[in-house]
Amino acid sequence: MIEPFHLNITLPMTTSGQIRAPVAIAFETGLVVLAAFLGWFFGRWPLPGVSFAADRWFEQLVAVGWGVLAAIPMILLLLVIDRCPFGPWRSLQQTVDQRLLPMIRHWSIGDMVLISLAAGLGEEMLFRGLLQAGLIDWLPGTRGVVIGLIVASAVFGMCHWVSHAYAVLAGGMGLYLGVVLLMTENLLAPIVTHAVYDFAALVYLLRYRPAKEGSPNQEA
Repeated sequence: MIEPFHLNITLPMTTSGQIRAPVAIAFETGLVVLAAFLGWFFGRWPLPGVSFAADRWFEQLVAVGWGVLAAIPMILLLLVIDRCPFGPWRSLQQTVDQRLLPMIRHWSIGDMVLISLAAGLGEEMLFRGLLQAGLIDWLPGTRGVVIGLIVASAVFGMCHWVSHAYAVLAGGMGLYLGVVLLMTENLLAPIVTHAVYDFAALVYLLRYRPAKEGSPNQEA
């Protein structure tokens, strides 16, 4: 179970069935470009709360700090589900071990950093910065907040479809990231949360996870 793999199964692979890191980085970076274009087209700033003004540096730093703290529960959830899988999570773990991890086992730490940063920035700009924030601005009052949060989270889950359990889990994570945005009013927070979680999950599953049968960490 790990969120960054949602799009990797659609990426061009080598003849050995592996996904080249530069291709994955370019794909995720393309989401940043897409979000920037959509923001320009609809006349919306796709990074709500983010400012490059010199007198707002502390505000941005606080948002980054909250983003790091908010990643901790997501990382703990990953560890619990991976170490103690139950019900639908067991089959999801098998899917990750047998189909997804072998595709990226060759990625370096540097690759993981770049992919995590690109995914965190691009996906949060699209789902939280444009879709969720756009619906909140478009619909008045509490209704807009609720609908924006639910719709953005549902779309986020559907775009991460590998299985029913995977989509539900991703949707729940999208809901969590949406709440982080609502609480901080700065997209930097969910961007950092998303990126930190992705990187921690990749490093854990590919470098430090106890070897399991069929996992890429197990010696042949």
